[in-house]
Amino acid sequence: MTMIVDVEKIAPFGNAVELTALPSEGSADAARLLELYQEDGLLVVRGLKLDHDRQVDFCRLFGPVLPTPYENFIVSNVEADGHLGTRELLWHNDVPYLPSPYLAGCLHGLRVDPEAVGTRFASGYRAYEKLPEALKQRIAGLKALHVRERVYDRRNRLTDLEEGDMCTVHAVVREAAATGRKYLFVNQAWTAQIIGLSEVDENALMLELHDHFYAQDNVYKHAWAEGDIVLWDNLAVQHARGKAGTGVRTLQRVTITRLGYADQYPTDLGIGESLGNREMLAAT
Repeated sequence: MTMIVDVEKIAPFGNAVELTALPSEGSADAARLLELYQEDGLLVVRGLKLDHDRQVDFCRLFGPVLPTPYENFIVSNVEADGHLGTRELLWHNDVPYLPSPYLAGCLHGLRVDPEAVGTRFASGYRAYEKLPEALKQRIAGLKALHVRERVYDRRNRLTDLEEGDMCTVHAVVREAAATGRKYLFVNQAWTAQIIGLSEVDENALMLELHDHFYAQDNVYKHAWAEGDIVLWDNLAVQHARGKAGTGVRTLQRVTITRLGYADQYPTDLGIGESLGNREMLAAT
């Protein structure tokens, strides 16, 4: 008996499903969920309420999950151990400054008031596909430098970095490993520069790409309700939110990745301390 009772297309991209139970690994329902997720890199699931371990089981239908505090935590504007607090988040992929950025993120609504701020998602697939052909040719082969976040209200630059901060170069246009579909990989918050261009030309190009990426018809706005699960491809889909100061908003985060944050950036303890894991960090 199928556990998928409803499937609908989300505008402007992504799929939403309702489940009666969590599918088992290797089942037909699990294969169907993976297919729906890979279509656009965004999947909204309703009908489930999962503890952390069961959310990990759900995420492992789509890729590897590491048992680490850096990748699995609570996002909340009210909980004492909640990550991110109330601050606004500009458009970003998570940790693009690492050599191997996370593959996907998954948030599950634990306690959400109706007025809680939503999360916005923008498709790098659709952004690239809608570019004029001349612009596609112009950015082919270009690379961009992504830096660790040091400022929250504008684009981070090399001059914002502190000694020991990490930065990594990635192609401006990348291809999905599973499908070969191309997507843009530059973001508003942590892409410091496009390499090889003058400052004037680089700024103009970034603004032009942002105009396509964050256009209204390329953004899905998710209004959270308790029990919602949102899974997104961290490479091909970006996310953002406004300030989370009104209404309780507590979400459970699980990350899909082959390499963890500590594996790639072992000298950085700041993120772990912000997650309230000082005792665990002291033991590592």
